[in-house]
Amino acid sequence: MQDVIVLIGVGSIGQAIARRVGAGRKLVLADRDLNNAETAARLPL
Repeated sequence: MQDVIVLIGVGSIGQAIARRVGAGRKLVLADRDLNNAETAARLPL
């Protein structure tokens, strides 16, 4: 079984949390603000 982490709210703090807890796991990132979601999609998390 693989670990999957769902993170809602990927502004600056959310991205930092994703980097910290997401190592070696699959991430599902979501945000109500389209700009935050698009930025997170482009970053190497």
